[in-house]
Amino acid sequence: MNYLKEDTIVALSTPNGKSAIAVIRLSGNESFNIINKIFKTNSKSDKQVKHGYIIDGIEKKDEVICIFFKSPHTYTGEDLVEISVHGNPIIINEVLNLTYKNGARPAEPGEFTYRAFLNGKLDLAEAEAVCALIASKTETFAKVALNNIYGKFSLKVKNIKNSLTNLIAFMEASLDHPDEDIMFLSLNEKLSRLNSYIKDVQDLLNFYKISKILQNGIKVAIIGKPNTGKSSLLNAILGKNRAIVTDIAGTTTDTIEEVIDCHGIPLTIIDTAGIRNHTNNLIELLGQEKTKEAVSKTDILVWLFDSSCELDNNDVKIANFLEKSNPDTPIIGILNKSDLYPKLSFADIFESLKLNFFASLSLSTKTGIGIAELLKELCKFSGGSDSKNDYLMINSRHYNLLRNALESLIKAKQTLSMRNADEIACFEAVNAQAALNEILGVNVAEDILDTIFSTFCIGK
Repeated sequence: MNYLKEDTIVALSTPNGKSAIAVIRLSGNESFNIINKIFKTNSKSDKQVKHGYIIDGIEKKDEVICIFFKSPHTYTGEDLVEISVHGNPIIINEVLNLTYKNGARPAEPGEFTYRAFLNGKLDLAEAEAVCALIASKTETFAKVALNNIYGKFSLKVKNIKNSLTNLIAFMEASLDHPDEDIMFLSLNEKLSRLNSYIKDVQDLLNFYKISKILQNGIKVAIIGKPNTGKSSLLNAILGKNRAIVTDIAGTTTDTIEEVIDCHGIPLTIIDTAGIRNHTNNLIELLGQEKTKEAVSKTDILVWLFDSSCELDNNDVKIANFLEKSNPDTPIIGILNKSDLYPKLSFADIFESLKLNFFASLSLSTKTGIGIAELLKELCKFSGGSDSKNDYLMINSRHYNLLRNALESLIKAKQTLSMRNADEIACFEAVNAQAALNEILGVNVAEDILDTIFSTFCIGK
């Protein structure tokens, strides 16, 4: 990022388009000077919030509210001004152009947060959480991102790093002064501390899977032979008629995708065309191919059976297809139409198809009974729990660095017991320390910073 401290940057910080109010943000040493050239007010000079007009010479452009933030007590650590203008794109562009004309330059993506990081207002993990918060798809992930912004993750990393730094100091002292009459840590104490750090790092790594799921969600494909109620199940989950439902077999000829918030997990539900042995309908055949494609990309399958009908060759065909194409994909078995007289049980399914289900339950898409239980099973599969406030956001950068730190800590532990290997153990401990520092943004290469902040929206 082409960051120059003497530059003053400006950007629209609210979404583009028409709105009641839009906020334009200025940050840099010249923020106050620039705004004073284009802002006329009768408010007292000592007021932080001032009412007035944006002017171009003597011409009024808009009636605005300006909020003045004095460094270093600002988001960026620099002098900062937020201008609340009327949210008409014409007015917004006029105000932006006036700031350019008077010395500001357009901010690059994420540059306000980048400056906050460089000025010590946020560490790198906290800065990354700002971007994650903006991109959150569910309330749960927003709370997780806030945990990181508040420093919950950073504090855990810092605690491990600081304790490790203390251990390194002892290890280096014993290497530099082997014959001095100084109290050094015993081998058992060193091993005990390393074991503690290894556990702490592993605990953080365990958050990675749920972090990915909370951010990206899971894909669920509803499969089964025609007329088992797949489209009805989609409609029942959504609470609206999204898919066409008829008594004609083969009504669904394409995949239909919808995303819902399932107990904090973004859930992509895919309704698929029914799979059966005999059909002369070319469109239905193409739909079945798309079903097979969807199955290959899903995280978990919901296989719908019609409890009012016995199994047939179509069910066998589906079982054979799953065994050949994606045998490791978990399956939730569903007996639909529980409101009708049952002719099929799970015992029949297990005996005939030799299936192992992640979960099995009965429901009725007509009455809605069992839908909530299905969603709970999907949440359970995703790894969700009731203790969402304890989650931490671990992105792929954090994960790789934590893995590096863990590997180095394990190597340090292994080499400590070897004769004349203290120097190697210390080297590995320093490597672990460096990985933890990089998570927090200490000694991070500029190209990595550019990559991270380029994913931010302009104005943040």
